[in-house]
Amino acid sequence: MKTNVPVLRLTVDRFIALAQPDSRMSLPPATVGAINKGAKAVEAIVRNKVPVYGVNTGIGDLCDVYLSGDKLAELQENIIMSHACGGEPYFADDVARGALFLVVNARAKGYSGITVGAIQKLIALFDHGVAPLLPMQGSLGASGDLIPLAHLALPLLGKGDVRVNGKRISAASVLRKLGITHTLLPKEALSLINGTEVTTSQAAFAVYGAERFLAGSVRATAALFEIFGARTSSIDADIHALKPHPGQVAVARDLRKYLRGSALVDRPKAKAQDPYVIRCTPQVDGAILGEIMRTKTTVEIELNSVTDNPLFFVKGGKVKALSGGNFHAQALAFALDGLAIALTAGSKVIERRVERLLNSSLSGLPPFLIFESGTNTGLMIPHYLIAALVAENSVLAHPASIQTLPVSANQEDFVSMAMTSATKAAQILRNCERILAIELLLVAQAMDIMIEQKAVKLSSFSASARGIKETVRRSVQTLKKDRLVSKDIDAILSHLRNGDFL
Repeated sequence: MKTNVPVLRLTVDRFIALAQPDSRMSLPPATVGAINKGAKAVEAIVRNKVPVYGVNTGIGDLCDVYLSGDKLAELQENIIMSHACGGEPYFADDVARGALFLVVNARAKGYSGITVGAIQKLIALFDHGVAPLLPMQGSLGASGDLIPLAHLALPLLGKGDVRVNGKRISAASVLRKLGITHTLLPKEALSLINGTEVTTSQAAFAVYGAERFLAGSVRATAALFEIFGARTSSIDADIHALKPHPGQVAVARDLRKYLRGSALVDRPKAKAQDPYVIRCTPQVDGAILGEIMRTKTTVEIELNSVTDNPLFFVKGGKVKALSGGNFHAQALAFALDGLAIALTAGSKVIERRVERLLNSSLSGLPPFLIFESGTNTGLMIPHYLIAALVAENSVLAHPASIQTLPVSANQEDFVSMAMTSATKAAQILRNCERILAIELLLVAQAMDIMIEQKAVKLSSFSASARGIKETVRRSVQTLKKDRLVSKDIDAILSHLRNGDFL
């Protein structure tokens, strides 16, 4: 798939597709012209010896040191080498390729002062399937993702390692194969390391996964309405019209859709109301959906932004070199911390639903959903795994966006810590996905037990619940006796991440 850059209206979904191994980029003539304008602006600044930050000055607290002549070229490579001080763990290849795509896409808009040659060489690396090794630690989310982006720039200099098709190889060997060499020109080093692209890439993948996670969670809840014979009055549209939060209304609508055709809901029972984790699903999951969508809005603004510094505006032959702070990722940090909190709440709700499935006094089903309990432990222990993951989520949900620490001799005195917010949210999402995979395993097992006991027929369940069971049973057999269930959970997790429960 070949895409002309810059892409001016990136959505999360389109970005995810463009970060994949088969994605390729090209520069149309109009883009080349825009890039050249910015590059020529930098040339004029250097020629006229006008002090501009990062072009012919030091960086950070050294911004008052003016440089000229050979020092300009020396500065460029020194910036990359001095900033590339990170190490393992590294981001996944898709996140790394996403960051590389965003660097090219933003710089191709012509405001960064980088040359066409530099961008074309970055595209050549991308089109070769390169995933730069980007450290997960080191970015403060202000002055950009300096350390990881310096590692992204290293391959352009033939330094460090990259991954191609999952294999780690030297960047120098890739450059030799592609016939590439590059000497950084004034502003190019700062342009490459000064931006939010790594955080934004991780954030986009987290939002993408969070949408899929919540969709699967709502669908699992609908199946629990049927297993427990819950009342559908709680999802009646009239209730939600009186409190019309968009997420709440959407979740109630989805539950009604999933339960269409079910013969198992609204069964007579002693208690007049169902528990909160069933009855309040629209209000709780709807609030989680609202937080996901707010984060998505923030991420999509960032996906389409130019975030390095300084920026160059050429109009009517005049050049404005503006030093600002688009590299500051505070909006992302706040949004991602909110996402982390919402996902953690979602994991706690699932844990409570799982308790209701496994506890025979609450479900009316055999203890721990096994046919012969006592001799067999059944699905007791996956609940322990859920408890451990929920506890970890609770720790990780503490906001990073309030943890600012000043650096660079107090020149950079308030930072966002957005990268930490992004990596925490991504880990919480991974935990949530595993928790949901366990719940889906339990849902299919509960349905099989109900059918085996001849309490209900498969046809009594909604098409949605039958679809969950069918997807689970493509990879996982009904649990008759104790067995290794870690592979079962992994198989369902793979289905979940592939979108098979959407």
